[in-house]
Amino acid sequence: MINFLKIVLFLSFACLSTPILSQSTGVYEYWLDKFLLPTLKQKFNNHKVIDEIDVHLKSKIASVIEIKKILSEDKQAEFSEPTKYFNKELISHKTILGKKRAKTLEELLNNLEKIYEVDRNILLAVWANETFFGKVLPKLDALQVLSLLSFSSKNKPFYLNELMYLIDFAIDNKKDIRELKASKAGALGQPQFLPSTLVKFAVDYDNDGTKDIWNNPSDTLASIANYFNKFGWDNDFEWGYEVRLSENISCYLEGPDHSRSLIQWKKLGVSRFKEKDFPKDDLNDSYSLMFPAGIYGPIYLVSKNFYTIKKYNNSDLYALSVGFIGDKIKYNNHDFFKRWDATEKFTKNEIMDLQKKLSTKYDVGGIDGLIGYKTRRAIGIYQKDNNLRQTCWLPL
Repeated sequence: MINFLKIVLFLSFACLSTPILSQSTGVYEYWLDKFLLPTLKQKFNNHKVIDEIDVHLKSKIASVIEIKKILSEDKQAEFSEPTKYFNKELISHKTILGKKRAKTLEELLNNLEKIYEVDRNILLAVWANETFFGKVLPKLDALQVLSLLSFSSKNKPFYLNELMYLIDFAIDNKKDIRELKASKAGALGQPQFLPSTLVKFAVDYDNDGTKDIWNNPSDTLASIANYFNKFGWDNDFEWGYEVRLSENISCYLEGPDHSRSLIQWKKLGVSRFKEKDFPKDDLNDSYSLMFPAGIYGPIYLVSKNFYTIKKYNNSDLYALSVGFIGDKIKYNNHDFFKRWDATEKFTKNEIMDLQKKLSTKYDVGGIDGLIGYKTRRAIGIYQKDNNLRQTCWLPL
């Protein structure tokens, strides 16, 4: 029996070896022969698909170094560049096409709302963000991507597990695994599901015998709806409201652990723009402050639904963009009232260095290179403690 720990140790050795060895396609091919393929044969009882995988991956050996370069790119835009999500022209295109999809798929969306109780406009916004309503699909070879990530990424066991989920899915749904396409993170189809998410949440809505999230809009939207339903979306709540604050409220009061009812926030001086009040039916519901770019961008009160969106993609800017686009499709409403100010760009390593520095005294939520609410809050408290202007954003 192939010991999984041995595989992990071998992978660690391969990545710590000399530069020549680590770049060698021969090491990867050796790993395929001695570790991955025997493991898959044992896991899947020598299923014929494993022989197909063997031939397929080895036929792609020549492109390994090129694909590894693509996989190593780390632009991390969703955590530092709001313009990725809030470019006006892009938002406009998504909104216009979202409204068209809402009309052409009205019957489907009506049924999905009844079955899964998830706002149709949120489903459309997620679809828009992931693959522009299925128009922009990833084109990388899913098998090659996941095998290479299993071989040389920092999270090898995770991706090996995802590769096994992909094989499970292909076998159960009679898919030719060699034809499946993925992003450089191994995400699949129009909703950009990882294989484990695909296996757990994908839906064969039209009962044609396969869960087709690559070509079938009904399966795609039903699968997204199923995901949101399982993670607690509640149609009785708005996802959030853009707000303005009184001077006595600091940005370090951000976060779901500082939630209050809308009535309480109103008493503290939080209000909506253009003299709009919060809906009376929502006044006793719990909401929390969210400063996606510290004081340099719009400020929101968000409900638990916002954090459900973050289960789909753990980025505040992504979740905010889904809510924002969903509202524009639904209400045809305004742009942001508060503008996004230009801020400095920071690499993931620079953010991690800052988190390490702050974590000796403050809760940053983990050393992950992501500027989440705990990191923003830690920055704000640090700034307060050191008599600095409280921005809850970089630089200190």
